[in-house]
Amino acid sequence: MKLSKTKWVALALLTATLPGLSQSAPAEMPQITVNVYNDARVPEQVLAKAKGEAARIFRRADVKIIWIDCSAARGPGARDPACANPMDRSHLAVRIVPWSSTSGDAVFGVAFLSSEGNGAYTDVFYDSVEKLHSESHAGIPILLGHVIAHEMGHLLLGTNAHTGTGIMRPKWQGEELQSLAMGKLLFTPPQVESFKARLSAVPR
Repeated sequence: MKLSKTKWVALALLTATLPGLSQSAPAEMPQITVNVYNDARVPEQVLAKAKGEAARIFRRADVKIIWIDCSAARGPGARDPACANPMDRSHLAVRIVPWSSTSGDAVFGVAFLSSEGNGAYTDVFYDSVEKLHSESHAGIPILLGHVIAHEMGHLLLGTNAHTGTGIMRPKWQGEELQSLAMGKLLFTPPQVESFKARLSAVPR
């Protein structure tokens, strides 16, 4: 049976839209589970908005974030069982602490990496976030969300993760803070590719 050109195009379009008949299905978005320890007692509304902002940044990098509340304030019996799971490249821990005893207030966090560049734990310094808020007038939730995303970026990218552009810049000044306020301070395309490569190697 011969098909006219018009019928052939229509059939091809129909085949591409029917489930199971297309040549390729969209890849499943990789996800990371993140234990959050609110040692700085950040107000729940502020922390919820900050986590939402960090999740948005990672969504733009095609990574889904699942947050687990592991704060001591909830009590040992109320903790999610996932808080006891071992950490790995797809299960990280973010601890928000008031301040650092060894770093100045210009340092917003620290990622704990091995000599090979592997790690799953990071601290975020809330006092430094509040100081930047007072100097820049950027909202605390959006600042905290970006700092969390930056420190998680260190865990996923390994050593020498700082770059000259994007959210992994070591210092945020006028231009970066303006991009931050506009929701445009993001991971760069090479960093996004690095996430995909790292997370694709995680056993399912």
